[in-house]
Amino acid sequence: MSQSAVIGVNFGHSFSSIAAINQHGRADVIANEDGERQLATRIAFNQDQVYIGNQATPQLVRNAQNVIDKFANLLGRSYSDLSDSEMKRSSAPVIDNKGVPSFKVEIQGKEETLSAHDVAVRYIRSLFLTAKDFLSGVPIAGAVLSVPLSYSSKQIAALKEASAEAGLIVLQVIPAPAAAVTAYGLTAPGEGGSLPAHPDGIEAAPYAPGTELDRNLAVVDVGGSSTTVAVLAARSGVYTLLSSVTQAGLGGQQVDDALVSYFAKEFTKKTKVPVEESNARAWAKLRNEAEHTKRALSASSSAQCAVESLADGVDFSGPINRIRLDLLAAPVYNAIVGKVKEALAQAKLDPCQVDEVVLAGGSARLPGLTNTLLHLFPEGGATKLTDSIDSDQVIARGCAVHASCIAAAPEDSAERKFLLDLPAAPPKDVQSLQAPTTTRPLGLVLPASGASNGHSGPAAVDGELFVTLLPAHTALPARRVYTLPASQAGPALFSFAEGTADVKVEQVQRERDEDDEDDEEDEEDEPEEKRTPIVKADKKRIAEVAFEAKSKGEKVRVEIVAQVDGAVRITVGEGEGKKELELPKP
Repeated sequence: MSQSAVIGVNFGHSFSSIAAINQHGRADVIANEDGERQLATRIAFNQDQVYIGNQATPQLVRNAQNVIDKFANLLGRSYSDLSDSEMKRSSAPVIDNKGVPSFKVEIQGKEETLSAHDVAVRYIRSLFLTAKDFLSGVPIAGAVLSVPLSYSSKQIAALKEASAEAGLIVLQVIPAPAAAVTAYGLTAPGEGGSLPAHPDGIEAAPYAPGTELDRNLAVVDVGGSSTTVAVLAARSGVYTLLSSVTQAGLGGQQVDDALVSYFAKEFTKKTKVPVEESNARAWAKLRNEAEHTKRALSASSSAQCAVESLADGVDFSGPINRIRLDLLAAPVYNAIVGKVKEALAQAKLDPCQVDEVVLAGGSARLPGLTNTLLHLFPEGGATKLTDSIDSDQVIARGCAVHASCIAAAPEDSAERKFLLDLPAAPPKDVQSLQAPTTTRPLGLVLPASGASNGHSGPAAVDGELFVTLLPAHTALPARRVYTLPASQAGPALFSFAEGTADVKVEQVQRERDEDDEDDEEDEEDEPEEKRTPIVKADKKRIAEVAFEAKSKGEKVRVEIVAQVDGAVRITVGEGEGKKELELPKP
């Protein structure tokens, strides 16, 4: 960063953050002059003063009509497109200015109308200046910004336009789920082309064997005012979006609502003073403090909520613990888990078929939400939770990593030109980002050991074991090479088939706890349901190749090459003894 720097920007609806690559080559979220890394997406005007970010939040108490927030999602949209929930706010109202969502505020004693674009330019410029101050004058050569998956082409173009007017050189705009997986380095091959085995660092539990190459993952992004769940198929470092679900009005603000209601009742119970619905100042005070209390409970088991002169000049102070928070927020947690189920259903995946869950968004830090989410997946299963990076930092850090990759590419390289020339549109609308994929898994069918006596193992079906060599949703063209041991000396038959992903359901008797004296001796525990992902092989074999093994355990090389047009070539063995088979196109 001696000559210039690049940054990543998470321009969120409720909070924003900026990240840059530090001297150790890692992405760090930048702190502003007050030491804050999460900056409220908010601007307030008071006479000749302008407050931006967290400094604008106290203005909601006494000067709400001159506070502008919730403007990020208004970019690139017309006033007629806005829903009633988007219009509802306790700050400056949204007005229709020739079809453009705008705000009417008083600046230096004069009434002015600012469009969502005008507000965004002011706010993004403040982020830019914060980054410049942090980097001590090092020129900022460009930035990568994140957007929700639900953003349209008009919204993305409007964000780029506002950023450019604010002084940023926009290198690229990427979806938030892509930024999240990038932050963990899940898309970056190591030396020799190997893929990451420990997304949470070298001391974390590694991926299960095979899933470092091929796995299904869900990115759960819980922000202040919306929740997005994206289900992705990772295949050799290439990610394919299988489904996505976005729910506006579901996020951290709903947890705040539950806390505000609880504290208001506690205040009235203690003081006999009601908090009137018309007392906007009291509710604003309580909401600001409830948000701080929620953040404290994400890091500790208890916290104190204190508000000076809440109503009728009476102060309020009350404790709350994490258990109470989880009880209050349970409906919100369950609704978020419901969105995860919906996204998995759209992707035609069972929870046991998900190998990894990546958390993003500030509200995903709440331990109660994490615990509720994990209950969806089989206990003791292979699903891995990736959350070592603070969820409210992960998107900005991913944008910074992506920006550094663009900056590292030679200026005249085809890779750099391709990235910089990508249109400002959702990935599904960009033809150059689309790639055909396999629809069904292709693999090797083996006789399951011990299938005759009923102990065929969890992955065996009807006495057969399907070993996936080319999974479904693999981008084409693709090439896979495996080294397999021969089961016996002499002739061996390699049988290839396509398969169908399924789930094997078993009823497993619970083990009785000898220390539990409350259970009756004759009482039987109800069996637990165990769900295991499997692949059922088709009865029809698409190829069979005979191979002569010189000895048992001899290493046999199997190569599969699949072309974009559907043609597949299978090669078994090496040198003079290798066998090649061309499969007909589907």
